[in-house]
Amino acid sequence: MHRYLQYFLLLLLALFLAACASTDKVVDESFPDEAGNYKYDAWHLSGSSSSDAINLLLNQADLLIENNEYNAAADKLERVLRIKPDYAPAWSRLSWLALQMGSAKRSVQMAKRSNSLAGGDPELQSLNWTFIRSASKVLNDEKTYDQANQKIDSLKAF
Repeated sequence: MHRYLQYFLLLLLALFLAACASTDKVVDESFPDEAGNYKYDAWHLSGSSSSDAINLLLNQADLLIENNEYNAAADKLERVLRIKPDYAPAWSRLSWLALQMGSAKRSVQMAKRSNSLAGGDPELQSLNWTFIRSASKVLNDEKTYDQANQKIDSLKAF
């Protein structure tokens, strides 16, 4: 019972912080969700035997992001990946965080890693390509930027 109360209080705190916080983001206007917030449907956890631990770490990462504590949030996501190394949404979140922290090359690496694990998830793959596109713009890499646009367009068919 005490454990559920802790989860409930953590959730309430997260909602409160979400209502109060603002973060500086790199926004890619051509992807609608990017302008709104950093939480994407593609990042939701699908069935897993370790989902309680992963969900707790993801909630903690969200709280840290709301407080602009990106390095600490990245640490939580890396813990998620120690539990479930093939969890593509965690790699995608790390890509987003790297982009926010000005590490465009790292963002591309994390997004590509996520895509390599996101086989049948075109929504997550498309989101990752938006991160790659944004990072490519920062890196002045026109070839990768164009490739990302092509991939995003091709994934819209799914």
